[in-house]
This record gives sequence, structure tokens and C-alpha cells, in this order.
Amino acid sequence: FLADNDASKDSENVGVKAAIEAAKTVDGSVAIPELNGEKCDFWDLWDKKGTEAVRDALSKAAKVAKVAKVATPALDECEPEPLRAELSPAELYPVDELGPILSRAAIALYKDIKAPLAMCAQSVLAVASYAVQAHFDIKLPWGEQKPCTLFFLTVGESGSRKSSVDNTVLSGIKAKQKADQKQYLEDLESYKAQDSAWQKAVEQSRKKAVEPKAFVTAESILKADALCGEKPKQPIMPMRLISDPTIEGLYKLLEKNQPNVALFSDEAGLLIGGHALNSENALKTMTRWSKMWDGAPFDRVRSTDGSGVLYGRRMAMHQLAQPEVMTMLLSNRMANEQGLLARCLVAWPDSLIGSRIDDAYCIAGDRAEIKAYIEVINGLINAPPRTTENVQELDPTPLPLSKASAALALESGKRFELLMAKGQDLAELKDRAAKAIENACRIACVLAIIDGGLSTKEISREHMAQALCIIQWYLEEALRIRSASAISQSIIDAELLSAWLKEKGIKTFRSKHVLNSGPRSLRDKPRFNKAIAELVKCGYLVKNEPSTEVDGVKARLSWRVLYVV
Repeated sequence: FLADNDASKDSENVGVKAAIEAAKTVDGSVAIPELNGEKCDFWDLWDKKGTEAVRDALSKAAKVAKVAKVATPALDECEPEPLRAELSPAELYPVDELGPILSRAAIALYKDIKAPLAMCAQSVLAVASYAVQAHFDIKLPWGEQKPCTLFFLTVGESGSRKSSVDNTVLSGIKAKQKADQKQYLEDLESYKAQDSAWQKAVEQSRKKAVEPKAFVTAESILKADALCGEKPKQPIMPMRLISDPTIEGLYKLLEKNQPNVALFSDEAGLLIGGHALNSENALKTMTRWSKMWDGAPFDRVRSTDGSGVLYGRRMAMHQLAQPEVMTMLLSNRMANEQGLLARCLVAWPDSLIGSRIDDAYCIAGDRAEIKAYIEVINGLINAPPRTTENVQELDPTPLPLSKASAALALESGKRFELLMAKGQDLAELKDRAAKAIENACRIACVLAIIDGGLSTKEISREHMAQALCIIQWYLEEALRIRSASAISQSIIDAELLSAWLKEKGIKTFRSKHVLNSGPRSLRDKPRFNKAIAELVKCGYLVKNEPSTEVDGVKARLSWRVLYVV
């Protein structure tokens, strides 16, 4: 059979397919012509090259089984399309702009622990933000006073040494918390004894005031109480580091605890996959975090355990997680639309795994640069913050920008605004870009205090310029990871289904199998159908012919697994 191999819009190449089908009926052979490597029919081949070219093509005719394999490759042999775009290489973090203390600490961590530089920079800056925010607010150039609180999210593969970095930069805060906890337990026992004695004294005093009188007034009871002195005050809990609080738990903690806390974790899956961010609580949790970033009072109205408003509380945040976990948050529609992610500074550095060759083991905490950093952090967390009459209510000092730094912020704000216009570089990041100047001012405030200490009076132009360089990196990073993090639910579900099929070793399946015992989120028929469509489209699954036997029955609809994600 002489196949018509003309170019065709039909990817199956109708001429070759028809020749193969015809040859099958008589166990024949198929000859396929080519003209200088291009498709053609035998008339074209004879017209251009002559009889010898036709004879040569006929001599290469093959049995139909071989031709079918060459002409129409099996789907099993085709590489599947990726479900999501690959992340482009990261730009180097502008670590020098962090100033001498923070930059040297970050570089020391990078050299000794061999974690990505951006991860090290995120960690040292996050801890610095926590240490500074109890003492200073930023007075923005447009007059508002806001916390210098910073929120960080860092993506790192398993094995990228997230814990090692976090443990090193938090060592000072953890040591302080441990020492304070010991003192707190001693003070708590003393308080319980004093409170018990006071309660007994009040009871006896009231009894004495009541016994000789036929009529008791509130005034007489108050006088009896006054004779016993002031009620003992319960010591304040010293917990500073928290990892997985609900909003209700956070309120109660800040009500009785230190007014300055750090929501830090090197395993953000506890938080992202936990109770605080489940479908029922996600909106109120994200909204409350955003309000704490803004410095708003923490109000709560409950019918069961009372109502109240907490002023002067601060919460810094740094969450580190693996790509699969962090992508759940970065691609969360609510987190984007509500504004939480616009407030976050995100880094997704390239992995160093495979290139970390050590000649000798180093202890990062022994480096002079790390010791100097921890000394500065300890000095800030040990210094009593300014408070109102209520020692649990912070009253940070507002730190203004110098005239030169305010002018620089104004000019930069104009440029960011122009870049948000339709078709410009930041048009797709309006929410992040709109917060860029404020985040830059907050970073400048932190840098100024780390470098200048608690006596600092204003933010210099140099610190503002450094902060603007840093915030530009974060905007570029947000653009870079947008394609990898802005994942549709159908893609996330497709990856989940593929992983489940791999785990169970399933090669052929019906929808019933998944809808009855598959991942819980895919027991929803519309979501299941969309996930299947993505996997078929990208070549991970192929639809079986009707009546294919699966699980002992002839299935109307079933699929065969070609590849797994």
C-alpha cells in the first residue's frame, strides 16, 4: 500500500492511517514517501525526484505492525505535559542592603549552614522586626503611625536546612523565654500563695464587718476589703514564640501574656493545614492577622466567655514551608483577595541541595557575626518597652523619616504607581505594589534601630534607600513566583489525584473507586471531573474504550494511568 503522506491539519495523518488500516486486512506492507525529509505523496515524489526515488521508497516498505509503531507512537511513549509552569531561577537577595549587622549574620548563616541566602536573610530580618516592633512604630510620610511589623513567608524544599537557620537566629529569644519561664513558674507559685492568703483575709475581714451589724452596706464591705490591701497581681506569661494559634487562643494569650509575640515556624504546615486556616476559620484568621499588621485593636465579643478589646499588641510573622505546603497558601483565593498576601514578603530561593560540600563542620552560632547579631537582638528584647499604665499595652515610640528619606519615599511611590498601570510591570501585582512603600518604610525603621539602637531619632535617607532596594527585590520575586503559585483548584486536585493513584498502585480505575474511597476533597463529582480532564489533557491518563473491564465489571467510563506526577 502506497500511503498518501501529504501535510494535513489532522494530527493523525489520515493518509498514513488509512493505508495502515487497509494493510491490516491482508497482512500487507505500507510504503511512506518523503521528499527531502518533508511529507508528500508518491506523485510528488516521482514528479520531483523521478523513478529511482519511488523505487527506493517502495524498497523500504514495512509490515503494518512496524509502520503503525513508527507513524503513530503509543501514548505510553509520549512524554506528558507539565501540569504547572516551572519556576525560573531566583535573583540573588540584595543582602548587603540589610546593613552591617544583619547582612553579616545572614552571610555567616549562608556560609556555615549552607541554606539559601534569601532564606537566611528572611530569618534575620524577621527576628529583627520582632525585636524592634515592641519599641518603635513607623511614622509614615503621609502622617499615619503604624507598627514596624513585618510578615514573611519562605519556601524551602525538605532538607534545605530551614530548622537550622531558624534555631540559630531564634537562639537568643528562646534562651530568654526559657529563663523567663523558670522565673514565671516561681512567681506563679508565690502569687497563688499570696492570692490564697488575700482571699482568706478578705473573707475574715468581711465576716468581722458583718457580724455586729444588722444591716450591711456596700461601703462597709469595701472598707473591709481595703483593710486587706491590694489584690495580688498575677505574673505575666513569658511566651513569645507561637506556632499554631487559633484566633480565640491568640486573644486569650495576648490578654494574659507578653504583648509582643512572634508567629514563627519552620514547619508552616502545622499552621496552613491546621485548625486556624481550615475552611471554617480561614477568613477570620487572615482578617485578624491583617489587622494586627495594621496595628488595629484586637476586639472580641462573645456571649459565653466575655468581651473585650486589647490595645497595643504586636505580632511578627515568619513561616517556612515546603513548596507543596506553601503553594496552598500562595494560591489561596481568599488569602489573595482579602489582602493578607499583599502584606507578606515572600521568598522562594533556589535549592542548594547537591552542592553543599563541606570540608569541615561549622557551628554557625560560634561565628562572631552571629554573636554580634544575637547580642543586638537580646539587647532589644531585654530592654523594657514603653507601655501605658497597663504594662501589657505597648505604646511604641513613633519614628519619623528624615526630610530626605521622606522625599525619596515620595518619589519611589510615584514610580511604583506608574508601574501599576495597565500593561506595565506591576499591573498584575497591584495589591503588593500598593503596600510596597509602607513595607519599605517598615523595613527602613527596623534597619535604622538595628544599626543605631534605641536612641535613634529618625530614619535616614541611607536606610530608606536600602529598604527600597530590598522591597524592589520582593516585588520582582512576587512576579517570578506568580506563575508557580497562582495554581487553579483543578490543577491542585489533579496533582492530588495523581499522587493518590501512585500511592495505591492503581493502573486502571473507574470514577466510583475515587468517589467512594479517594481523597476526601475529590469525592465531589464536579471537582473530580475537572481533575480528570487536566490529567487526560496533559497526558497522565487516557480514557479507555467503553466496556473495558475494570474491577470485574464492564465499565462505561474508565481511565488508564500512563504517568503520575
